[in-house]
Amino acid sequence: MRVEERNMRVEARITPKVFREFALFDTFRRQKRYRAPLLFMLILLAFAAVCFTQISRLESAGLLGGVLAGIAVALPAVYVFSYLASVRRTCKGLERAGSPVAYELLLTGEGVRVKAGGKEKEYPWKKLHSAYRLQRSIALYVAERQAYLMPNTGDEGHETKLWKRITEHFPAEKCRDLRK
Repeated sequence: MRVEERNMRVEARITPKVFREFALFDTFRRQKRYRAPLLFMLILLAFAAVCFTQISRLESAGLLGGVLAGIAVALPAVYVFSYLASVRRTCKGLERAGSPVAYELLLTGEGVRVKAGGKEKEYPWKKLHSAYRLQRSIALYVAERQAYLMPNTGDEGHETKLWKRITEHFPAEKCRDLRK
């Protein structure tokens, strides 16, 4: 990373650790995608409990309750483990590629300019969605479902200046420092 007079340039090298941290944060904490599998599990377990209360009245109530309880636990577990496996595959791909520069960000007084794959996009500060400071990176969301990562380089002073630059342009409710 290089600091220019008014601009800050960041070359984003997405390492497996940075990607894993971001993927788990974005999916389970920010988007709260654990809710649907959890709700599914609770509903099926409630029906299983009803079946178990009817064991003395109906001969197949125990079997039905067991099947419902098994499905209630198995399907959410498969969902979580398949997601974690996809994150692991992506991390292995990043590791094999040697974590090349994915894109370059330039933070200016007007907004953020992103260069990736020979293309350049510009995002004014007012149109950006939010920013999160994670342990290994800063996630700058340009839209609800699109973020650019600025991995930490180990230079704590520069990371602090980068976060300060971002927070200068966002209302406090759009910036969250999760390192605390």
